[in-house]
Amino acid sequence: MNGVSRRPKFSILIPTYKGAGVIKETLQSIFSQSFTDYEIIVSEDCSGDNIEEVLKSYNDPRIKFFRTEKNLGYPGNLERTRQKATGEFLYLMGQDDILGKDALINTLKAFEMSEDIGAVTRPYFWFDSKIEKPVRAKKQLNPQKDEIVKMGDPLDKVICMFRTLDQLSGLALRSSFVDIPFHSDVFPCHVYPFVSIFKKHPVVFLSDYNIAVRIGTSQTRHLSTIYEKSPIQSWVDMFNNIFPEDEYRCFRDNMVKNFVATNYVGLVQIRNYGKYSWVVREILLLIKYRLVNLLNPAFWFFSLGTLVVPPSILIPMVDWYKNKIYSSMLTDVKFEYSLAKNEIK
Repeated sequence: MNGVSRRPKFSILIPTYKGAGVIKETLQSIFSQSFTDYEIIVSEDCSGDNIEEVLKSYNDPRIKFFRTEKNLGYPGNLERTRQKATGEFLYLMGQDDILGKDALINTLKAFEMSEDIGAVTRPYFWFDSKIEKPVRAKKQLNPQKDEIVKMGDPLDKVICMFRTLDQLSGLALRSSFVDIPFHSDVFPCHVYPFVSIFKKHPVVFLSDYNIAVRIGTSQTRHLSTIYEKSPIQSWVDMFNNIFPEDEYRCFRDNMVKNFVATNYVGLVQIRNYGKYSWVVREILLLIKYRLVNLLNPAFWFFSLGTLVVPPSILIPMVDWYKNKIYSSMLTDVKFEYSLAKNEIK
């Protein structure tokens, strides 16, 4: 059987917490892949649910289940999946997201473009009640073909690539190039090893939408403590930690100013699911790291809006906008998938 008696090509890493009710469709989207040389590493973070029984019901030796002895949190649990992995490539996957048709083979082909390719990213979209109805999407770099991105490329190309890294699902790393663990800061946790690889090796930006990210069960909506440390400061710290050398000062400063400090939309998420004081903190950081934000109408729109409008109004307003307005503008998002029953090949 592929991926059992020898080192598999892919280790699909799935950190879970109370995931028994959502992981079935995720697994079915994996089992429907045309490429089957993989192992699935599932680490349950001491939530006490019955996910082990769910996994055993598939009777698939490619699934390797572990349960933590104490709650490690998302960063620690993700790192534990990495430590258990044996594959040539690490493929990150959320417990409730959906893998598109041929996602694994497309990722493998990207790595095979060169032995120096260190990582692979992709455009992705969010969905709410229906996967066929995207409500928000990340921009493709080139809809026509996969693109190689490397240090020294034009800043707008690099930033377009970085904008896809905020979600872990569908990101892939060459195991032998991973030189740092997943980080303890929640938001850039999975980004640290990717960016450390990017510093030394080219990466591939896939052309196709391979990942559908589920909104309703995301911890960004149900675990307010993840905003306790500033998401903006976490990303700034990442650039300072990965690129501390003077030779990267210009790159580091440009990324902080033109990428991190332009995420005005992030204020809405914190206002809706975090504390009011944290919104104020983020606004001040947006000014600190990009003073010209004070001259930007979009900055004031999101800042004043999140300061004035309460979550009881803002949450349904945002959901309405995404489902009725934004979704109508995403007709170019093409996504094929299958939720097949388990078939061991």
